[in-house]
Amino acid sequence: MAISNQGYRRDLNLQETTNDTVALDNLAGAGTADDISYLQNNLRNTSNVGFNKIDSNGFFSFATDRLISASAISTEGDGTNTTITVTLTNSYLLKFGDLVELSGITENTSLNAQYSVTAVSPDLKTITFVKSGLNYTNTSISLSGVSFKLKVQNIFVFTDEDVLNLSDDVSVGGASLTKNTNYYVVQSDGISKFKLSTTLGGSAISITGSATANPDNFQFKRKDDVHQQQVINYIPPEVQDTENFGYPSDINGTIDSTQGNIESAEYFTLKKYRSDQSVTTSESIKFEGSINLHDPDNYNQTGSLVTNQGVTGAPAPGIYIGDTRAFSSDNNPWVESTADSGNADSKLTTESEEVSIGELAFLDGNNSMVITGIDNDVSTVSGVVASSFTHKIPIQVQDGSGNKESFYLLVSTS
Repeated sequence: MAISNQGYRRDLNLQETTNDTVALDNLAGAGTADDISYLQNNLRNTSNVGFNKIDSNGFFSFATDRLISASAISTEGDGTNTTITVTLTNSYLLKFGDLVELSGITENTSLNAQYSVTAVSPDLKTITFVKSGLNYTNTSISLSGVSFKLKVQNIFVFTDEDVLNLSDDVSVGGASLTKNTNYYVVQSDGISKFKLSTTLGGSAISITGSATANPDNFQFKRKDDVHQQQVINYIPPEVQDTENFGYPSDINGTIDSTQGNIESAEYFTLKKYRSDQSVTTSESIKFEGSINLHDPDNYNQTGSLVTNQGVTGAPAPGIYIGDTRAFSSDNNPWVESTADSGNADSKLTTESEEVSIGELAFLDGNNSMVITGIDNDVSTVSGVVASSFTHKIPIQVQDGSGNKESFYLLVSTS
């Protein structure tokens, strides 16, 4: 028979061994058959993940926990640990090691916890995991108020140009997607969300935000073909400048550092102002210098828009007092109190909590406000006397001839 590294012998009439593994190892060396078995399926490798949700912007999103409907929950204790079995209402792709959470169980609250999946049935409907240090048996746990969730994990993500198939025909947000059809990932954030296109690098399929998928337990199947170039990428290139260049000695540390930089960039990106997101914020903003505000939609020219009435979406950029912009408009944040409108003791009110006044002019629209009880060379003031006030503001009163006199304006916080 053939011996190692020799091949088939003529004197044995080219006798062929029936064991292909042995034959390949004999011809090319031990381990060759195993190497070929790893490579022969390169074009049929896939990665699967279950559908999670559609976010408000029409993305397939994996950024939140997935609530999964259960039809039965049972436990079996072995004296030391408890095996928990969850039967799903509909099949859903869970994998060994996935993090799941049980909550709302009243029979034994110790079962309300997070677990790592230890077994999944072939039909994807029976999920098993273990509670250590608890011996508890219950063949029919009440499902009232109980929830079973797949916890969000950023360990599986699709990136642009990945090729996907679907496990089922799916209707979602006005779009119909068919199984076993190639779709291409576009607009992926590289972390938790993406959209699909029918062409490589093409326009995304339009899906209504926050839509419900039917069915909602289908799977994405990514094609993980391995071609020659991917194999070549694992071969370190020859280093020609050994003095000034070298590969990291701690590749794991380098990957951890890169991951940390990515997460930091993601965090600070969410804190920046973006043209595709709302710029509304409740945080205090401090600035120095001047501010230029652009008004492409004529918010400063249209009365209802100036007062932020009938506005769809976020209001125009600006600094607001209440619902009214404090500048970049001709709208006065000070208004006459409706309770005292037209009376001699009318009050000016504002919704601002912190008010600073540069120059405040009291006008009635046609003529200057008239102040009575002031005459030339007044030595005694009679009439209404201020009974209570909390603040006084220095003002100048100007007559028709342009003469000015300093007075105090008495104001109250209520």
